[in-house]
Amino acid sequence: MIALVRRLAGPAAAATGVLGLAVSGTVWNFYGRLPGLSGTIASLLVLAVGLVLLRPLPQPALPEPALPEPQVIAADPVASGESLTTAEAIARELAAEESRKPEVVLVTYAPENLLPGNTLPVRKRRPGASFKPYREMTDELFKS
Repeated sequence: MIALVRRLAGPAAAATGVLGLAVSGTVWNFYGRLPGLSGTIASLLVLAVGLVLLRPLPQPALPEPALPEPQVIAADPVASGESLTTAEAIARELAAEESRKPEVVLVTYAPENLLPGNTLPVRKRRPGASFKPYREMTDELFKS
């Protein structure tokens, strides 16, 4: 029963603090009532207590599982008298596969068409139709 109360006290206090902040903040900000300020302070305190209660509880230490012994396999027991672990054998297989792959050459598509600055003509920008009311207003201001 006490474990259930401890488990629910943190979320309950945090929820009460958040809801209290929402209500008291509304009362204080929109209605200008003084109880809204004291309610906001009380809600902040309840929320802080809820956050402290929400910290993780200590867990009992679990025993570590026993790891299996590493297997020793021979890559080619006839050719060499050495024995390899599984990781060494896999590493040798991957290195052999990697050496058989063709070399990758990185080339862009149509590199002569990808030169920046050579495609668009540069021309001076001119004001559009939306600039006309502003221009009329300034003309009226400076008519003198």
